[in-house]
Amino acid sequence: MRLSHRAFGCVAIALASLSVHAAGCKDKSQSGPSKDGIFALGDVPALSKTEGAVELPETPETTPREGGPRLGAVEFVAPIYQEPDRRSDKVGYLRAGGTLVRADKPVKTDDCAGGWYRVLPTGYVCATNEATTDVEHPILRALTLRPDVSKPLPYPYAFVRAIAPNYYRVPTKEEQLQYEMSLDRHLRSYKKLHEKWDALEIGSNDLELDAEGNVVGLPPDEPPALDYNAVYGGNGSDEVPWFFQGGRKIPNIATFKVPEYAVITNRIPRKGMLALIGTFVGPNDRRFALTTDARLVPTSKLKPERGSTFHGVSLKKGWHLPLAFVKRDGAYAYDVSKASLEKNGKAHRLDPIQLTGQSKHLGGHRLVESIDGNWYREHDVAIAAKPSKLPAFAKDGKRWIDIGIQSQTLILYEGNRAVYATAVSTGRDGLGDPKKTLSTPTGTFDIREKHVTATMDANEVDNKFELRDVPWVQYFKGGYALHAAPWHDEFGRPRSHGCVNLSPLDARRVFLFTTPMLPVDWHGVNASKSTSEGTTIYIHP
Repeated sequence: MRLSHRAFGCVAIALASLSVHAAGCKDKSQSGPSKDGIFALGDVPALSKTEGAVELPETPETTPREGGPRLGAVEFVAPIYQEPDRRSDKVGYLRAGGTLVRADKPVKTDDCAGGWYRVLPTGYVCATNEATTDVEHPILRALTLRPDVSKPLPYPYAFVRAIAPNYYRVPTKEEQLQYEMSLDRHLRSYKKLHEKWDALEIGSNDLELDAEGNVVGLPPDEPPALDYNAVYGGNGSDEVPWFFQGGRKIPNIATFKVPEYAVITNRIPRKGMLALIGTFVGPNDRRFALTTDARLVPTSKLKPERGSTFHGVSLKKGWHLPLAFVKRDGAYAYDVSKASLEKNGKAHRLDPIQLTGQSKHLGGHRLVESIDGNWYREHDVAIAAKPSKLPAFAKDGKRWIDIGIQSQTLILYEGNRAVYATAVSTGRDGLGDPKKTLSTPTGTFDIREKHVTATMDANEVDNKFELRDVPWVQYFKGGYALHAAPWHDEFGRPRSHGCVNLSPLDARRVFLFTTPMLPVDWHGVNASKSTSEGTTIYIHP
């Protein structure tokens, strides 16, 4: 059920949670607690005190402890500040419905009526507008499905197959007919063709992963048998949830504001991507899905998306540089023993190939040799190779990322040792000027902020789309980011608006590799003195 050949690109929306993005991409927990009570997706470096910060008295009542009380986000985003002051830097944030451990008592209440609470593993949250200590708040009781950070796709996802309404509350049958054009005809078609339209394929979340995020073994032969409730993030019940019975009983947390009596907020164009956190069957025996911002979309207008199974390879055992990934359909392996190009079998797109490092020119093509004695045309493969000279910072086990624009590959390094390699898609205009073209900037950057998911959108001629909850987003310059691209599997070829597109499996693997590590329960984290510096990214021609 692939939704392929889309012209989606990369455009960042300013997130008040962390920072305001400049023009870029074209302007617009699995581990347990450490001994220090720090949780994260991976190992977390020691936290440090902020230089120049005002020292507040640490008492048992104002110090959070494992298993202590919690506070939760009741707006779409609840910032976590470095200090108990809204003027201080934001070090991360919670997503609506999410909770985290807090201290028993606030450190202070001036400029925050609900109190400033220390939270694990670092920072402060004001429990007034965006957050609350009332765990019975309607938002915390309603939005209970959290992103599963153990999976390449942290939510169930779907693409909009036909212009879909974003309902604010459960619409009656008459209201559905009022707000959806030609609905009777659409429902007749859906009833007849829904099995074909909604057929599932093997996806990113069907592969087994190790603790580092490397794929273990092969994909299953068949996709899992999932009913509609599971496909759209349900809890097993198809009944209308309590917060939509007799109207809407939770506040509006979406950026699209409407009066409380509204039936619909807006409409989502075709090809939009949504993350879903619940489902039920409503009037007209019609199924609705709940989006992460607590709005409703009829699932007959959606196509479930399960992500590409493509992924890179671990270089810690078995594979080594140089290697390649087949980037074109119709590619072949060749026998050149007779000084001519003789086809020796098809090369399957996105398959990895271990190279020997030998190359030659023959028949007007540059060829590279694989360890099994076959040869491949260079323009059919994306080659990941170790450069003749590494950057000066590539030492002492320092983690960094190497991205080649011409090779369309990404390599993870620990010092001078390559540990993972994969194919990516950078800006479609190659080595053009990022200020004037859809190109990825070159240079040395540090990761500035990381999000489990973030909303992106773009406007192209005759093609508008909205990408909600793009997974594993890591910003490194303005609005340019590394992120998963569930909407395509054309890795090894440039096609983005300037960001670096990865498969969901690779995007999570890279996310786990980089700093700052994401603390448990947080939805996003900023590089800072209290959370650690960001991993260095070296992008070159």
